[in-house]
Amino acid sequence: MLFQRLVLGMMIAIAATISTQPSAFSQTNASNPTHTRLSEVGTSPTFSLHPPTHSQFKNSTQPRLSEIGMSTMMPTQMTESQMAPVQFSGGQAFFSHPPRLMRAYTSQSQAYVPSTYEFTLVVPSDAGQALKAVRIAQERNLETVKFDVGRSKAFAGARYASGAEIPLASIGGTSVPGEATIVFDQPVQPGSTVTVALEAKANPASGGIYEFGVTAFPVGEQSMSQFLGFGRLNFYTGGAQ
Repeated sequence: MLFQRLVLGMMIAIAATISTQPSAFSQTNASNPTHTRLSEVGTSPTFSLHPPTHSQFKNSTQPRLSEIGMSTMMPTQMTESQMAPVQFSGGQAFFSHPPRLMRAYTSQSQAYVPSTYEFTLVVPSDAGQALKAVRIAQERNLETVKFDVGRSKAFAGARYASGAEIPLASIGGTSVPGEATIVFDQPVQPGSTVTVALEAKANPASGGIYEFGVTAFPVGEQSMSQFLGFGRLNFYTGGAQ
């Protein structure tokens, strides 16, 4: 009887041990049962779940261009070229970035009345040269405008008398109808805007669109001119529009 009890007790103990083994394995199978490591489920441990952050750069707020594969030399070279006059080896000056014709305007659009023609130019900061002179020449049309070149003026800014008047060294074109060359007493520096005003004795009697070619000259006796484009003025025969 005593032997049977001992055997029964041993069997109960063995059964209890076997029943607890699966539970013990499930807890020890992963080092962190809540967030299993990738290496523990067969994924390469070199793969990162977290995307790159700004902490990879020396300055996390403003990473250097060199740290993302771009050169920082270009801005420095542009700055130096803006400061140095641009010339050919023979001393001939030219614009590295020419002025822009920004505006053409007439104070009167009615045909056959006196008017002031305005041409506004912007000299960019990286022009490489100052603006010394401007030539304005009418393209061939039904009529040719006659300028009173002696009354020509120039002003700083984008409109007639919008800024200080710029003194003129000379005015050419008295012998060529429809053309005038304005030479500034002091060159217009890069980064500036200038408006040239020409006095027309009368608008064309025939209405329509009239084009005026604008050419800029940098500083220097051997300067190379740059054609900037056409300013277009529209005139009406039936009165002001």
